[in-house]
Amino acid sequence: MERKKIEEVVITAFNDYLETQGIEGEVTSDTILFGTDAELDSMGLVNVVIDIESHFQDQGYDIALASDRAMSRKNSPFQTVTTLADFILELIEEASG
Repeated sequence: MERKKIEEVVITAFNDYLETQGIEGEVTSDTILFGTDAELDSMGLVNVVIDIESHFQDQGYDIALASDRAMSRKNSPFQTVTTLADFILELIEEASG
């Protein structure tokens, strides 16, 4: 799977969540997903992660984003759209073997 397509899935999930919350904004690859300057709180991040995991599960990729592996990294994969897309690509490539 191409990284660009993965990034599009992340952006779509993020936009969908913001729309349901009545929050306007433009999501790009540099958008901060979680933290001090982010639009998402912890529950928002959980909702977006579930939507992303569901999308990839529908595509035949059984990935878990909220794992010990993700949480134990020095740099969180949940910082930006780019870091999350990179992490998802890594998981998909490993699952595809």
